Amino acid sequence: MHPHAGQGEGERSGKTVRRTRPAFTLVEILIVVIILGILAGIVIPNITSVTDIARETNLKENLSKIRAHIQVYRNQHADFPTGDAFIAQMTKYSSFTGGTADARSDVFRFGPYLEQMPPNPISDLSTIRKSTNPAEAFPPGDLDGGWWYNEVTGAFFADLTNAHTDQDGVRYNQY
Repeated sequence: MHPHAGQGEGERSGKTVRRTRPAFTLVEILIVVIILGILAGIVIPNITSVTDIARETNLKENLSKIRAHIQVYRNQHADFPTGDAFIAQMTKYSSFTGGTADARSDVFRFGPYLEQMPPNPISDLSTIRKSTNPAEAFPPGDLDGGWWYNEVTGAFFADLTNAHTDQDGVRYNQY
């Protein structure tokens, strides 16, 4: 076999021949980047919308459950929980008069109504702002807190500013 058999003509003459490997051109890379940008522009708003809808649903579910437990408390105690002790009265054992304890006993035989006070899914706060004005039906809408509770009427709402609205324009603090 000839010593140079199988080699290219350029290699026989002492010159090195470079073989080019297929690669992406700059135009092809730009087209891919543009397509990815368009897809991101379509997908990201949809993900944000799904997140907002999930928060709204969670808020509605929390409000429904807490309001139901407030009514159970009222039926068992003949009164609404007090604003200052609301979290304790909902998450601990309670006496007929509203006193609370960590353990069940003959005196503290009611509750607990909630395992823990859930945070407001919009503000991520569990604080309770109370009202004792029976004419006040909704939170004032002046700050972003946790929850708003009227201890006279038993009304319970999200304590959020009026700027927080759902897709239909309904304020979260009016749910």
